[in-house]
Amino acid sequence: MSDMSLIEHLSFEPPLGLRSPNFQTILGSFSPSGSPPLSTTFLVPLGDGDTLSCRLSTPINWKPDEKTVLLLHGLGGSDSSPYMIRFARKLYENGFQVLRINMRGCGSGENLAQYPYHGGISGDILAVVNRVKKIYPLSPIVLIGFSLGGNIVLKLAGELGEEANSFLKKTIAVCPSIDLAQSSALLGRPENRLYNLYFMRSLQRQGARWIGGRPFSNLYEFDSIVTAPYWGFEGAFDYYHQCSSRFWLQKIRHPCHLLFSADDPFIDYKASLGLPLPSCVKIYLTEYGGHLGFFGWSGANHYYFWMDNLLFNWIEEAFRK
Repeated sequence: MSDMSLIEHLSFEPPLGLRSPNFQTILGSFSPSGSPPLSTTFLVPLGDGDTLSCRLSTPINWKPDEKTVLLLHGLGGSDSSPYMIRFARKLYENGFQVLRINMRGCGSGENLAQYPYHGGISGDILAVVNRVKKIYPLSPIVLIGFSLGGNIVLKLAGELGEEANSFLKKTIAVCPSIDLAQSSALLGRPENRLYNLYFMRSLQRQGARWIGGRPFSNLYEFDSIVTAPYWGFEGAFDYYHQCSSRFWLQKIRHPCHLLFSADDPFIDYKASLGLPLPSCVKIYLTEYGGHLGFFGWSGANHYYFWMDNLLFNWIEEAFRK
């Protein structure tokens, strides 16, 4: 059974005065990201008529049998989210082909979707992986999901089971919302009102065509009036139950790493406790870091983006095996 003894604690020390999870979240995930790598549009048709519009960055000297990393953004995000741009550029500069996946209606795919995305839409990501493998059959792949994207990639990993070993070298989830009901409730707490406001404004913008002018003030209301009706769930809680990856973790059969911060404002790592996990699933925890933050010195290569340094190590470890 999964308990604290099975969680590996990582040493991460924020700069003096920047331990606050709010500072960490803002500095790590919202700080200026610089320019994205040179990219082309990579379209992925879906079975229901929608299309995902992703951004593919291929280094000049990259060969078709070399490494590809797929990145999936979180709630309210896109290929232009600061952490997506920053990490994609670093991968590209280090010789990796990198694909920034836009969920339905996000980024450059804003007008290519008749259905909204949601936190369990793992079939869309499988369609992306299949398309990448069709075009680059010899390229080994690592799949990384951030926040809500982390929940989606973990759900996909569980659904694939043993089959994932033919698709993926490793799946990585950073601050994944593995319990959607719990994350929705935490985001709606009074102390998280600024985060809630930010995400709700993002959803209002991304989901304007599906909202139909109906008011909502929190994620539960959005999922009740948009997500559940459009996707045939009985309600928000039915959606949360069916799509939370915590119920799929035990079915994973290929290497997966989960990274949590104990002080994340709206993702609680304790949702992973007490779950029967296979040995290929590794959970890592830091004391500080906020949500997608982890802003602290990591050396000359990544400066204060400690998370980037860790992810690079995990990626290189996957491709060495």
